[in-house]
Amino acid sequence: MPTFFSSLSKNLMLKTGFVALALATATAGQAQSTAPEPFRFQFPAGYLGRLGGTEGVVDFGGEVTKVNAFGVRAFPLPTLQDLRVVLVKHNKYWEYNISTRIKDTTLLAGIVNNGDAPAGVAKVEVTHDPFKGIQYGASIQGYQGDPYIARFNVGYASTLWQDRIRILNTVGISAENKLFAPYTFSQVNGGYGEPIGQQFNWRLDSTARLYTFPLNDKAQWSVDISPSLEYRPGAGVTLNLSHLERFAGGEVALPSFNLARYEESNATITYRIPGTPEFGIGAVRVRGSRNWTSDYTYLRNDVLLNIKALPFLIGPSIGYQWGPAKDGSASQMLYAIVVMGK
Repeated sequence: MPTFFSSLSKNLMLKTGFVALALATATAGQAQSTAPEPFRFQFPAGYLGRLGGTEGVVDFGGEVTKVNAFGVRAFPLPTLQDLRVVLVKHNKYWEYNISTRIKDTTLLAGIVNNGDAPAGVAKVEVTHDPFKGIQYGASIQGYQGDPYIARFNVGYASTLWQDRIRILNTVGISAENKLFAPYTFSQVNGGYGEPIGQQFNWRLDSTARLYTFPLNDKAQWSVDISPSLEYRPGAGVTLNLSHLERFAGGEVALPSFNLARYEESNATITYRIPGTPEFGIGAVRVRGSRNWTSDYTYLRNDVLLNIKALPFLIGPSIGYQWGPAKDGSASQMLYAIVVMGK
């Protein structure tokens, strides 16, 4: 009997040990499987597509050894909401701002470009401008910390001819330094185009505007007419021609609203190289522009590289600017970094 009970006790202890070991192993495995995974950063959906709107800025002016400006515009942050950042170093100031667009509303805050001025323009803007419906906007901007333009407007936009024509009417109030004036703004714009065979495509766009300043007895009208033509003579080759004519008359009460007579012609020929490798030349482009109003002519030559990881082509641009001055003081070489969609 003692032998039997002793053997039974040993068997029970062995079985209990195996069960405990099995439970411990299962518990350890379960704890391991439920442990949190290490953090892995992921870009939001569609982020790479946002990079197509990024603009690299490298402005050498007329001297390769002198950089007038460098940086980036419209660079998207890796956030769910499409936030765009501008960061450009100019000779005399930094240009930096952040903007986004939410449900037809543009929000912007920061320092914006101010040309050759010794400082940028501080600006805050809210603009709600859907293609159709209620419109409103408010902005304030200042130079060297002193506000000099504040503006608020509200209006409505409608369309005609299957949305080919857009009609906008707004009323607003604007102040510039010591000048203050309520105003109205009306604009009608639209365009129409048709293909001609398989190689040609023409289009005509136009815009008519009218500013009135009731308390100042002033008004200004302007009309833009812009015909364009696209020609595809062969595979990968595209020729684009466009011209802008602006006519204007009348007088404005606030300088920032003023529009004057303007003429400009543009021609671009692009060759997209077929069968581009993962890294190589994706396209070459020649751009010519003539500013008839100010008597400037520009010629630019672009070489655009295809890099597999980027959703756009990017590369150097070398050109020349012919100015109106007969002594050549307004003429110079042009250097830049350019971007084009794939």
